[in-house]
Amino acid sequence: MALQEVFGACADEANEASGVIQRRRKFTPQGLAQAFVLALLQNPKADSEDIATMAAASGIDVSHQAVDQRYSPRLVEFFKQLFERITKQIIASDTALAPLLERFTEVKVIDSSVIALPDSQEEHFRGCGGSYEGGKSALKLQTELNLRDGTLACVQVEPGRASDGASDRQHVMPLAGSLRITDLGYFHLGVFAAIVQAQAFFLSRLPAATKIHAEGVKHDVVAWLTSRTELAHWEAVVDQWIEVGAEARLPCRLIAFRVPEEIANRRRQKLIEKTRSKSGRLPTSAALAACDWELSITNLPEDQLSVKEAVVLYRARWQIELLFKRWKSIGQIDELDGRNDVIKMARLWARFCAALLQHWLTVGAAWSGALYLSFDKVAKLASQFAKDFAIALSSDGDLHLLLARYCHMARAGCKRNHHKKHPGTIELLRNPELLDYTFDVSTS
Repeated sequence: MALQEVFGACADEANEASGVIQRRRKFTPQGLAQAFVLALLQNPKADSEDIATMAAASGIDVSHQAVDQRYSPRLVEFFKQLFERITKQIIASDTALAPLLERFTEVKVIDSSVIALPDSQEEHFRGCGGSYEGGKSALKLQTELNLRDGTLACVQVEPGRASDGASDRQHVMPLAGSLRITDLGYFHLGVFAAIVQAQAFFLSRLPAATKIHAEGVKHDVVAWLTSRTELAHWEAVVDQWIEVGAEARLPCRLIAFRVPEEIANRRRQKLIEKTRSKSGRLPTSAALAACDWELSITNLPEDQLSVKEAVVLYRARWQIELLFKRWKSIGQIDELDGRNDVIKMARLWARFCAALLQHWLTVGAAWSGALYLSFDKVAKLASQFAKDFAIALSSDGDLHLLLARYCHMARAGCKRNHHKKHPGTIELLRNPELLDYTFDVSTS
């Protein structure tokens, strides 16, 4: 069982790598991991007394002073090593989120989230500088979520200033028959060509400034779309095979549609504000015209993916943003608390470990019931069960029975609130025909 593996072999390996426990007295590696990680799962702001209380639930009698004395560079390394080992554990739902996703061996949504760090970490994790996400030091959680079964296929730690497109995860070849969904940060024609070579599929936003070849003629994509739709008087959706790339042209299926005027105007206003704040200038007329359009490319043919299905699948990319939001709002993984940087970093890595457990427990209880269950509510319920997990892991308590009780309570009491004007992501994945084009796909 994954929880036993984490607080067993993974904790032992993390201890061997870090040397945090050299003489076993009160704390064992397993007990140390349980006390900190489960206390921070229960309450991300848990203090030393809370951690000592969680240790007691695990059968370890320590004072809060003893917990304080554990903070050291070796403890930081212990939780960093533990986190790296937890990311290699695979927890998946046995039921696909929606039948549409069963067409593919996996459906990976890829994105990243930046966490500001103390300036003392700059040597290992260089930040972006300026005002974005702090300054000198930051890390990035490069994350791959398999929408089909909830698996975290990868959570890789990278320096905060590294671009998404430069991540080495770009060059990990996908499974044949899998689908990779990415935003503009990962746009790379060489990567897409390799995916095609691997007999896999991609779905990506298309940069508005891209030059394309349609029917052998080179075009600016937005100008071409505008003239095409004007000739047709109104063509709600453009679905056509084109070639992208100046030299080595990649055949792609372009799926484009005009967004409602209200959304286009809102996009233009945001673009004007962003461009002015960065350069003091106004955006180009081409950039403003691009706000009228939603542009995507894929290598999936029409008989394998309809236009509505493509739009719905790209919209489902928002699930990884909601995952980051849960980690930050419920798990508070971006908190830096403690009287010095060693304490801050130890607690940060321990929170990262707790966030992964939170996701596992959410997937196990709610992925197959996502149509009517709230992932946020299920994640909060996991926090309430933290002490019960500590007791079950360290005694003869039946962990299987406890997990069954947790899942039963999640399914009975963590229902979604249905008050949306438009159908949500899960409803659309299960019935793409519910889709209309009156929402902003890029921010839904």
